[in-house]
Amino acid sequence: MENYFDYTKKIFDPAKTKEKPEVFKGLRVLDFTHVVYGPTAAKILGQYGAEVIKFELPWVGDLWRFGVYWGNFWRHSSVCFHFVQYGKYFFALNLKLPKAKEIILKMAEKADVVIENFAAGTTDTWGIGYSQLSKANPGIIYLSCATYGQYGPMRFFPGWDLLAQAASGAIALTGYPGTDKYYKLPDYVGDFFPGNIGALAVIMALNYRNKTGKGQYIDLAQGEALMRILPNFTYESITNEDLGRVGNTDPTMAPSGIFKSCDGKFVAVAAATDEQYKGICEAMGRPDLVNKYKDTFERLKAGNAQELIDATSKWVGSSNVDNLVELAKKHHFAIAQVEDDYEITHDEWRQERGSVIVFTDEMYGKLMIPGPSQMLSKTPGRIKWLARPLGYHNRYILKTILGYSDEEIKQLEKERVIGNWDDRPGIKPPVYYDIDKDPMFNYK
Repeated sequence: MENYFDYTKKIFDPAKTKEKPEVFKGLRVLDFTHVVYGPTAAKILGQYGAEVIKFELPWVGDLWRFGVYWGNFWRHSSVCFHFVQYGKYFFALNLKLPKAKEIILKMAEKADVVIENFAAGTTDTWGIGYSQLSKANPGIIYLSCATYGQYGPMRFFPGWDLLAQAASGAIALTGYPGTDKYYKLPDYVGDFFPGNIGALAVIMALNYRNKTGKGQYIDLAQGEALMRILPNFTYESITNEDLGRVGNTDPTMAPSGIFKSCDGKFVAVAAATDEQYKGICEAMGRPDLVNKYKDTFERLKAGNAQELIDATSKWVGSSNVDNLVELAKKHHFAIAQVEDDYEITHDEWRQERGSVIVFTDEMYGKLMIPGPSQMLSKTPGRIKWLARPLGYHNRYILKTILGYSDEEIKQLEKERVIGNWDDRPGIKPPVYYDIDKDPMFNYK
């Protein structure tokens, strides 16, 4: 009989991805999103085969095209933009003009999903909201991704990751007890997590449509979606007490925390079961603690938990990470090194699994990005290309989807209904790239 781990390694082998079908192949998504939150939902659908057409204003583009850390562009583009926009088709259309609305309505008739993340009611005012597009296509699934939702007292307030973290209650739980300092969760958790929830909502709506033939409207409030990772308000509702800030500890496990080793690295340790607690005590050479706190509830009492945390901190500080990991294997308790960006990007195991991919793009060259997070044995996700310059797919979209002629496209360009880039980094191609020889940009 085949070894289980050989079997799983074989069926999930990233090298076989191109040989397998895409679960959303044939699904067309009109993507009116910008920055991170909404684009993430659309990107996930695109990873698994959906044709995602991203709309932007000509010569302006998505704000996130200029979202670069400390002002550093990479080959005249934003690495952050590549991270959330790869695999899409880029269509620059001036939504202020009537002909642009006509194009959108024609495309909506041939689309399955629409995603937008403007302020509540904005797309409806433009004439491309759910109430309008669903008349052109009753089967359309329309996802609106606003910070506070499509109705209620906060509906017109602008919002980003940081605001969503604040409104959700997430920031209130960061930091350490007895301090007045709060911390922002890093790098747009308030965008990426709700974006994943948005993709899930679309999939649920697609399942309903497969059964009934009917589309529907999805109202996803960013601040509400982020609340779903927090049990604090439920806890308060039955205890009348704030869950409070717990720093680096887990209030359901003792000992638990993040501790510094003697070689200057950090590890996370947490004992979830009696067996794991016993293993940690054995590794520490503290059998007395096993007998002292045999019961989980005794370990979780504030003073007792702190004693165990202090003992664990002293023990970790006297050893190096490699030795600690070996002890965890021997004594069967949970430990994980706190890995930094360098360690993750050079981790051969992650690259073998396709969790981290060194992707080679025809226009931009090599860029390390994460692969799809969900590994499906039959229909795995994939990366096809990085983000593209503003308006890069204009001709391809108008010709293949709507059947426009060269003359009609030239007229749209003349009237500035469609367009592409100017000379600013973030929206133009790399200077070394010969766009005149690009077959997709000059699609026949």
